[in-house]
Amino acid sequence: MARPKDLGLEHTWRLRLRRQATGGLSIPEFCERERVSTASFYAWRRRLAAPPVSAPSDPPLFVPIRLDPTSPPDDTPPPLGFEIELPHRVRLRCAAAPDPAWLGRLVAALAGPAPREDAR
Repeated sequence: MARPKDLGLEHTWRLRLRRQATGGLSIPEFCERERVSTASFYAWRRRLAAPPVSAPSDPPLFVPIRLDPTSPPDDTPPPLGFEIELPHRVRLRCAAAPDPAWLGRLVAALAGPAPREDAR
C-alpha cells in the first residue's frame, strides 16, 4: 500500500528544485549546501516532473449494441422495442425507447459492481 502524500515535503522539494534551477550552483554543490543527497534530489526531480496520475474515469453509461436484422423463420415482423441483458442474469425489456439519461441511470444501478473472484 502506498503511503499518503506529505504535501509539506512535496512543497519543500518544489521550492528546493526551483532555488537550484535559479541559483547558479551545480546540483552536487547545491545538495551539499542544502545537506541533502544528490540521489534524493534527482529522485524528487523525477517524481515532481512526472504528470499526475489521474483517477480512472467512470465507465460509459452506454456501449455500442449490435442489432440482429434477421426476421423470424415464419416471416412475422420482429416485436417493437428492445431487450438489454445485464450481468447477474438481469434482462431489461422495453416496448419503446425511454429517455436515454433515465435508461443510463437504471442500467448502471441494475448492473452494479462486478462480482469479485474471491467471493465465489
